[in-house]
Amino acid sequence: MVSNTKEVKDLDFDVTRSADEERKLAFKDEVCIGCGICEKVCPVEAIELGDVGAIVRTEADEAKICVDENKCVLCGMCSVGCPVDALEFTIDGESIKNMDVYPQYLSSAEIDDETCIYCKACEVACPREAITIARELPERAKLVTGEIEIDKDTCIYCGVCEEVCPADAITMDSKIPTSSDPSVASDINVDTDKCVYCLVCKKACPVDAIMAACRTCSYGEYDLDPADAEIKGSSFIDDDLCVRCGWCEEVCPVDAAKVKKPFKGEITVDQDKCSTCGACVDICPCDVYSFPQPDESGQIVDKVFKDETYCIYCGACENVCPVDAIKVKRTDVDYTPTKSKSWKNKMESLKT
Repeated sequence: MVSNTKEVKDLDFDVTRSADEERKLAFKDEVCIGCGICEKVCPVEAIELGDVGAIVRTEADEAKICVDENKCVLCGMCSVGCPVDALEFTIDGESIKNMDVYPQYLSSAEIDDETCIYCKACEVACPREAITIARELPERAKLVTGEIEIDKDTCIYCGVCEEVCPADAITMDSKIPTSSDPSVASDINVDTDKCVYCLVCKKACPVDAIMAACRTCSYGEYDLDPADAEIKGSSFIDDDLCVRCGWCEEVCPVDAAKVKKPFKGEITVDQDKCSTCGACVDICPCDVYSFPQPDESGQIVDKVFKDETYCIYCGACENVCPVDAIKVKRTDVDYTPTKSKSWKNKMESLKT
């Protein structure tokens, strides 16, 4: 039995056998979502799903699954069945994900950089932190320009301009007055890299010590070279973390993100059975579940709220529910054709 404790390759394990070819099965616990599909498709019952609810909640140093090396025949079915590539199966060093003879899920997630405006909504919303948006913002000086100057002979160093400046562009060097030097400040300066020439300081100054003018203003209409306002960037989706939940597609304001999920299905939650323990909230890799807020009358209709828009029907929530209040039904599995009847039967068995 391959142990599932931290001593075994830092929560990762691998099973390797060599004959005419080298077959190797490796497990990445940090990627595993605890769905139990690998356990379901294993033809020799070599995989056992651990107490994933407790492991996730307590961050215990235990792997979410355990593989019995004495039973495992290194067929690769668990690797193909895993919807998040937590199990990697290789033959002579090459992943079977690259071999046409093995069926693969028809799922994907991508962001069109030609359409993307790099708003970072997808990066913020992604429940797996699988998306990184790198962006290069335009120079502020190209968006708004002007002139500003403080007449230090007129200035009484009251600090009003410093307080009202919305861009924190004005700094006054205050000091404690003495009999030899009764002034309350030694200097006052404007950081023109921060200034947006809004003229708030000019309007607020009680002694008209500020002279300011805006050439291309932060308000109103003005001629601006589109190139000066262009936001450049790039997007990256980490395939090791992405679970094809669709959050990025749903929140994208310009439809730059597109997601294809491997499963279709439906979830039912028996609200009468639900104990509001939060196990489903904790385990779900897609943030499908949440605790609802009271309505206008102060009532809470459902004990737990679900939005299947983001669901991948992996079944992790059903596995951890201690009162059997959740049922996950997969109505369709989208995968590449296979000539093997046994492989096809296993893929079709995922429909529940």
